[in-house]
Amino acid sequence: MLSYSTVQNFVLHFNSQFKQIVPKSLMAWKTFTYRWQWQLKSSPESLWPYVADTQRFNQAAHLPVIAYLETPLDTGGSRLTARTGRFGLTVEFEDHPFEWVREQEFRNVRTFSHGPLAETRAHLQLQPLENGALLKYDVEVTPANLIGLLGIPYQFGWEMRRNFGHVFRTIDAFLQQQTNQPFLFKIIPLAEAGQARLRELTHQLAGQGHELRWVQHLADLIVTEADVNLARIRPYVLADAWQAPRRAILEMCLSAAKLGLLNLRWDLLCPLCRGVKNKAASLDEVSKGVHCATCNIDFEADFSQNVELTFTPHPQIRAVHDGSYCVGGPMVTPHILVHQIIQPGETRRLRVKLEPGRYRFRTQRPGVETPVEWQSPLISLSVKTNGEMIEAVAQPAPPQANNSCPEITLTLTNKAGYPQRIYLEQAAWYADAATAAQVTALQHFRDLFSDEVLRPGEEIGVQSVTILFSDLVGSTAMYNRWGDAASYALVREQFAFLQRIIRDHEGAIVKTIGDAIMAVFADPAKGVGAALAIQRQINDFNASHLNEPLIIKLGLHQGPCLAVNLNDRLDYFGTTVNLAARLQDKSQGGDVVVSEKLWRDPAVAHLLDTMGVNVAPFATSIKGFDEHFSLFRLTLPCPA
Repeated sequence: MLSYSTVQNFVLHFNSQFKQIVPKSLMAWKTFTYRWQWQLKSSPESLWPYVADTQRFNQAAHLPVIAYLETPLDTGGSRLTARTGRFGLTVEFEDHPFEWVREQEFRNVRTFSHGPLAETRAHLQLQPLENGALLKYDVEVTPANLIGLLGIPYQFGWEMRRNFGHVFRTIDAFLQQQTNQPFLFKIIPLAEAGQARLRELTHQLAGQGHELRWVQHLADLIVTEADVNLARIRPYVLADAWQAPRRAILEMCLSAAKLGLLNLRWDLLCPLCRGVKNKAASLDEVSKGVHCATCNIDFEADFSQNVELTFTPHPQIRAVHDGSYCVGGPMVTPHILVHQIIQPGETRRLRVKLEPGRYRFRTQRPGVETPVEWQSPLISLSVKTNGEMIEAVAQPAPPQANNSCPEITLTLTNKAGYPQRIYLEQAAWYADAATAAQVTALQHFRDLFSDEVLRPGEEIGVQSVTILFSDLVGSTAMYNRWGDAASYALVREQFAFLQRIIRDHEGAIVKTIGDAIMAVFADPAKGVGAALAIQRQINDFNASHLNEPLIIKLGLHQGPCLAVNLNDRLDYFGTTVNLAARLQDKSQGGDVVVSEKLWRDPAVAHLLDTMGVNVAPFATSIKGFDEHFSLFRLTLPCPA
């Protein structure tokens, strides 16, 4: 019986001789066309996140790992070339950009420069049915040589149809709650040493006070999930899936990283494609400037948006191998709802479902973008671009229309002299990302990772942060009355009192300054809530310290600043910090002074209204600032 390699060598030799004796004009190979369809029980909306997740889908369908190379283009974006292999054959191709309309269809073209194929075209469609969806999958494959001609009927006509159908049905069964996983991956069992380490560290993690069921969920995740699902563990996504408090899961993951159960990592995300463009094992490896080869742009890291904390299992427990199976599918960039490649002079019309909200149209050229927003139904959206600018015109629906998610006619026109990639994307950033601004504002993080600082001289922007400053009224007289030792002991107890409340409100003490503190909060409402809680609970603190009742002044401001390394500590610098420090000076003690920007924050306004806080506006000048400021003095209502 002949071996596969013998047959392969024979075919290669035959194909070489065939090329020599057959004219090139006769070497055009017939395109194979396959059209498949599956009737599924789930809706197009529920199927889309899985069938459009081409990275996981292709792995589950037993397609090979692919190595990618991105080359910048003068017209913006990049050209994606790929190299892979199968059955001992090397294959190289250009992976043209996917086109898609969310929850409806996607298509992809690959042009081959080496290997048995010349071109492949794939097109997936989801059509709603009364009880589910009809999934259609069309494939066109053109061979490049005799090997391709002989192999296509098996690889595409039989194997691909069988594997794809199996994955589609598994996804449908998962959505119908008939299976536990949407994709079936091979899981390599932990080595004996890894199992022992996992048992010991999860025991220690539970012993630190983290809820046992979440600790067990984490251990099960490490044991049972596929590598592709462990390469980038996102704590907020886990929390939502487990129906657990986000902060509890984030703090558990931080503790697990400190123990060596997990490794933490800072991912730097491109503001356009939002893909991970750089990875840092610690904050001192985070660079301000980053390049995205996919979008062909340079961008700056921002703690509030595009620096995200993720985790992966510690390699001594489980080594995770994260191969690429597809980097261009729709769910790689789930914020992009529509992506179309429009040829010069072409106008294309689509039907799309869009809820009222904030969106953005853009092209592949950096800066060519326009925001769109609507709060009531539309009939149509018309978008035109000449390559240098893009404009969108919306036509509102009649007043009687009340459909919250109508189907809209989307018209895309390219007036440029070259193809344009037009994107429609959600403007809001991911709400399920544990950003560096949120993480570094947690006391739990600062307690565990006090050595996590930026490298000296590096300054990373923070788009929005809330800064709190405190001070004691009459502290000098207190030191004179009670002496240094007794007074400082009381100040230390005050620090513990402040830290407890700040920790409870998801903030962190950045530093102490004499008998005062500087604290930071990612959520402005949490910051104001902490300040009010301090003034509400200070009487109880004083009741247990009769020798010297403390009166605390508090000031808060919200705004942008810079994260810096100061005295080997993660600190904050800028106008927002300076103004917050000055607001504390305007406090009389027992009250809280906040800036107008903070007072106008919707979540803060709701908090003040709910608590019945007395708000007294006043205007004043502030040392070091030229303009007058409108400030607000907050006092708690007197107890009944």
